[in-house]
Amino acid sequence: MSEPKLSVRDLLYEPTRWDQLIAADLSAEIESLLSERIDTIPEMRRFLAIKGYRELHQSLKAAADGKSGEEALRAVAFAMRAYARDRPGLSAATFRNPTVDSPEWHHEGESLGRFVLGVFAGVGLTGDAAIHALRILRALVRGFVLHEMAASFIEPLDYDESYSMAVEVYIRGLTALHTAKK
Repeated sequence: MSEPKLSVRDLLYEPTRWDQLIAADLSAEIESLLSERIDTIPEMRRFLAIKGYRELHQSLKAAADGKSGEEALRAVAFAMRAYARDRPGLSAATFRNPTVDSPEWHHEGESLGRFVLGVFAGVGLTGDAAIHALRILRALVRGFVLHEMAASFIEPLDYDESYSMAVEVYIRGLTALHTAKK
């Protein structure tokens, strides 16, 4: 009988690809923070969330520039995924609700939210329906990216193709929110 290639210790304690990607993304940011004398975890969270909100907002605006309606929404959905894959640590920092009393944190989060809600208004969704649509989109992007980063999709299908299909199903499904808001 051959020696096992993995031990229980390897499975429990070795970092996954997902962990490594987030750590790599955050390490430079944390070094920068430490040089600025940010020395508490809440301050670090605040800084990372603000930076993440700002970068994501810029990415989404650039993606939607010159587009409207479903085309803008599609561009935003793809830009959200790209940002989450390219900057997994900062993307994760934007997942948190502002638990630190910081006007800047609230402002950046609200600014990003207003922009995305404006994109939803372009497809006829406002108010609660738009907020539901945003929650669903965030769950779609985050869930897909987490599976992609962890390489948990074992089927030999292209991630980009699967994500494109998911976005199309999502956009077509928004009609359910149009009827639900009445």
